Amino acid sequence: MGLFSRFKKSTPTTDDDVRADDELTDDDELDAQDTDTEAADRADDDADVDDAETDAADSDDDLDEEEALLEKSAPFDRSEKGPFDISEEYPEHDRLDLGALKVPVVDGMQVRLDTDDDSQRVLAVTLIHDGGGIQLQAFATPRSEGLWNTVRGQLAESVTKQGGESTELHTSLGKELAIEVPAKTESGRPGKRAMRFAGIDGPRWFVRAVFSGKAVTDDEVRAELSALFRGVVVDRGEEAMAPRELIALTAPQVDQDETEEKDEDELNPFERGPEITEVR
Repeated sequence: MGLFSRFKKSTPTTDDDVRADDELTDDDELDAQDTDTEAADRADDDADVDDAETDAADSDDDLDEEEALLEKSAPFDRSEKGPFDISEEYPEHDRLDLGALKVPVVDGMQVRLDTDDDSQRVLAVTLIHDGGGIQLQAFATPRSEGLWNTVRGQLAESVTKQGGESTELHTSLGKELAIEVPAKTESGRPGKRAMRFAGIDGPRWFVRAVFSGKAVTDDEVRAELSALFRGVVVDRGEEAMAPRELIALTAPQVDQDETEEKDEDELNPFERGPEITEVR
């Protein structure tokens, strides 16, 4: 019964206090309206608080996701088994000095340098062995942040847009991405191209590896190339660089004495040349 019913539940009344609804004065009606308004305002305030708490929780979740993306991603034994930073202790090995990357070399391995046509910068190095290949590129990162978590997600998204498929794997190199993208065969027929991407974050640098050929399908070949990847030494340098900036490599210098000695000898046109090729 309007205002009477409300007070009746909480306030005892006498016969003099009881009045019919039609006997309510204008003041009573205003009191009722004020009470309803206050209740509505309290409900709105409660709703605003709930919305604020929800927004805060969503914001925290977004922040957690962003922080997770910026975390460094690398094998737990990276500092002991590589890839190594130039400031760390690393085992002796025959390595080809490409400036930012010192890459291990083994008998029968080919080294291909990928260069930019315009600037002639060396953008990547590819190690080819036993029918498999691994392309390596180095990028600058902040000391406390990594790139691989973000790059891996972007790669997966790009593959999906191309109509391909990607699968995240956990290996000795950390988190890898196995992909298959539509491609044409040598005969021009529709087919698929399979690759595997790996990435390792180090101190102020990130190295991305792309496995191709038998390194995708043959476990033994992939293990050999993975071991070469773990043996890489990274020399980031001390100069300031923007995050994600590609660290250009330098072509190896040919020893002058060896060149002069070779010129003095009779050249065999059928002799196998250096195992370093440039792709432009």
